[in-house]
Amino acid sequence: MIADLAINLSIGVSIFAVALALASQITIWITLKAPQRREISFSGTPVDKRDCQELMTQCHAVHDQLFNRISGVERGVEARVTAKLQKSEDEGKETRRAMHQELTSIGNDVAALKKEAELSNQRACLMDAKIDRLIER
Repeated sequence: MIADLAINLSIGVSIFAVALALASQITIWITLKAPQRREISFSGTPVDKRDCQELMTQCHAVHDQLFNRISGVERGVEARVTAKLQKSEDEGKETRRAMHQELTSIGNDVAALKKEAELSNQRACLMDAKIDRLIER
């Protein structure tokens, strides 16, 4: 008998929980589907159109000043970067010119050494030929 009462109580609680869940779902569905009032409220007093136009004119003037300053800064930076690049190019040209002059003088020295070595080889060959003739006699 106590077991039957516990089962009936359990079934009753389960039915109540399902009914409560169903009721909450229906309430949520109705709330979402119901038309909602949306209002926009203004705090303070609205500004007159002339005052707004004056403010817009002032803002445009400030924006123009800022853009002029920005473009001036850009031009200044561009001029400095261009000057630095030109200076680097000029220095590079001077460095290459000096390097070519050094390489030219080294090339001339190597050519002179090559010529001397050839002359020394020719003299050695002539000396060998003379020694061979002396030995043959």
